[in-house]
Amino acid sequence: MFRRSYILSFREDLLWFLLLPFVAVGVALLCQQYLSAVVLAAVGVWVTLPHQFASWLRTWGLADERRFWGDRLYWGPFLIFAMTMCGYWLAPISTAILVILWDHQHSIMQQHGFARIYDFRGRTGLSSTGWWDLLLGWLLFGHMLLSSPMFVFPLVRELHRLRLPISANVVQGVVLASRWALIVYLLLYLGHLVVTVRRGGSLNPVKYLFLGASYFLWYFCAWHTASVLVWGIAHRIMHGLQYMVMVYWYLRRQTEARAELPSLAGLLVRRGWLWMFVLSGVVYSVGVQLLTGGQLGAFLFGWARFPTLYEAIPGLGLSAMSAGEGYAFVTTALVNTLGMTHYYFDSFIWKVRDRRIHGGLA
Repeated sequence: MFRRSYILSFREDLLWFLLLPFVAVGVALLCQQYLSAVVLAAVGVWVTLPHQFASWLRTWGLADERRFWGDRLYWGPFLIFAMTMCGYWLAPISTAILVILWDHQHSIMQQHGFARIYDFRGRTGLSSTGWWDLLLGWLLFGHMLLSSPMFVFPLVRELHRLRLPISANVVQGVVLASRWALIVYLLLYLGHLVVTVRRGGSLNPVKYLFLGASYFLWYFCAWHTASVLVWGIAHRIMHGLQYMVMVYWYLRRQTEARAELPSLAGLLVRRGWLWMFVLSGVVYSVGVQLLTGGQLGAFLFGWARFPTLYEAIPGLGLSAMSAGEGYAFVTTALVNTLGMTHYYFDSFIWKVRDRRIHGGLA
């Protein structure tokens, strides 16, 4: 019935995939208590930017995969950059929201991808399990977006700014509908697990521990802290570190198995040279920091104006959003734009069903 397997090993999975979310929440709460909001930008520099560098290394580091992906490695980033610049010029707030939504979708898919690797490594689940897991992730994350104070209040503010005011009854109705949709699906998902076992399949308990730890981080930060600062720090630590660990071991397995000619990826992940991999991410972060003038909050603000003041909504008990709060919101979205190419690449380079990547997962 149960068959345990790990992405890396028992000890490393315990550290990076099961305990890290709880550690990240603890670090975020300590930062909220004792440090200023600038720590969020610092986490972006020291964790988020290196994990984007890891994505570039993963995408371009293996010669045969570069040949296979072909033109999409060139035209995709070019079109994303051009469309993003146009969006921030014509409709900055709406573009910022789209960037943030893509970031959320990317987060869901990363955790889903790790769950698929757990099933791949243990040969567990059925052929349909991937789709059941994917919908579970969307409903869990979607319920959080539609129900938690941290996400609902900014959405309500934006609707009011667009002259689309909604009542408290509408908000409560959406929350109730989302809750029941999740409950019904959880019951159906439980039925899928029963069917899996009855058909002779196995379940990997480590996968469900991993998903539980991940969604604990998101749900705890969104409901019990309702703090963008805590959410941003905890999420970026978990998301960024897990991704970098996965890229390091994937490239190491692939380059050692293929015995390729010396390459940048092979050099950075060779046995005993972990410090080179870490140092390269730090150098990349420093380079991005210099290119943005040394101040992430000022990125692109020299030529674009953003509406940052939201009116109070007395009927819903919401006070006016200050210009500083709005500035922080848009700044976060602009920094996230640096990762849009990373989201794009990850949408096709980690397909577990693609046999080219099996060597780095086995």
